[in-house]
Formats: sequence, C-alpha cells, structure tokens
Amino acid sequence: MKKYYKYFAVLTALVLFNCQEDLESDLSNFVGFEEGPVVYTVDNSSTLTLDVTVAASEVANSDRTYSIYVDEDNSDLLSSYSVPSTVTIPAGTNLGTVSVSVTDDENLGFVTQTLVLDFVDEADTDFGDPVTLEFTETCLDTIVTFYLTLDTWPDETTWEIYDLSDLSAPIASGGPYINPDDDFAELSFDYCLASGDYGVVVYDSYGDGGPTYSVSIGDTVLVAETTLAGYNSSATFSVD
Repeated sequence: MKKYYKYFAVLTALVLFNCQEDLESDLSNFVGFEEGPVVYTVDNSSTLTLDVTVAASEVANSDRTYSIYVDEDNSDLLSSYSVPSTVTIPAGTNLGTVSVSVTDDENLGFVTQTLVLDFVDEADTDFGDPVTLEFTETCLDTIVTFYLTLDTWPDETTWEIYDLSDLSAPIASGGPYINPDDDFAELSFDYCLASGDYGVVVYDSYGDGGPTYSVSIGDTVLVAETTLAGYNSSATFSVD
C-alpha cells in the first residue's frame, strides 16, 4: 500500500466514516504526492509511461486542478521525458494521477538518474513534499563497473573495453580528459555485459604513466587496482 506524506491517509479514513462533508483538521485542504523515492527501470530503446499518485485530504464535489513542475535544480535525468504541467483530482474522490513518460536513449545508463516533481504554491492549499522518481536502464545481464582515477595530465589518458570474441572495435571507450579540470578525478562507468571474456586497455599518450584503473561487479573485484607505468596497461576479465 502506498504511503502519503503527513499521514493524510489517516485523515482520509476518518472522512469515510464522518457524515460531515468538511472535516475540521490541521490537515484540511492538504495535497501531496505518493511517498518517494520511487524506482523504475526503462527497457533498452523504449519509452516507459508511469502514473504518479497524488492524494488530497478531502473529497470534493468538483474537479480540482493543481500546477506541478520539474525541480530541475534537484533533477539529473538526461534522457527525454514528458511531464504534464497540471494534475487533476476528479470530483467525488481524493486521488489523482500524473502521467510521466521517460525514453531510454543514449543518455540513460545503469547509474540512477532522478526526476523531482513539485507543486506550484497557491493560497489556501497545504502541499506536501516533492517526490523523487529514480530511473535506470533495464539490464538483463550483469552490470560491470570500470573505475578510472586520472593523474595530473588527464589529457594524456584514453581507454577501451573489448569483447574478446570480437576485437574489431571496442564496446566502450573514453578520454582524453580535460587538463587541468579533471586532475585526479575519480570516474566510474557502468556497463551491462553478457557472459563472456573481456579486455580493458588504458593508455597514456606521453608514456610516463600515472592513471589507475580497476573493474568490479559490485563488491567482487575482476581487475585489481592497477597503475600505468608506461604507455599502456591491459587486463582481461570474465563475466559468468
């Protein structure tokens, strides 16, 4: 059962058993989102449409419409999404829904991204807290994390990850990075990998080494932390 902020579900229960149309309470005319964070996964190259529940403390005889917005300062979802600007609670009920759509594109990966929804303030209405929606791409295989710590010359660093069954092209790559903005940056990249054997190569174009890398599945280390000592360093790992 979904919970709602400020325990207005308790007030709703009271309304159902009270003959008066308007129940006097400190929570009178309260409206809030379902409690978050709410976690969703989006299938590869598809669009997920979901309903976020909004509840009011009272039942009214007419429709009620409230303005909502995306709190961009606290959201970091990069994929395409659609959020309506209003939510309506129909007459005769205290529940409404906000229909949100999120598309899995090149910006949505396996690291959680958030979308925060909030109400636009208006007189005589007590609004609840914002709701945080969390999204990741659906992974049907294994999420493998590549960690990279840069040195004082990040513009010399590049890297590649290969599927050893097909070395024609890397399945992932990165760099060079910004000097000096990325000095000593600690980076991580998540990939959804099928069972098989893989290789990682990290390069230093100047040849003096410095960057450090490793590969893990959760707490399981596949490639121990390794620091380049020259132009490149490579390692292999297997995903069961």
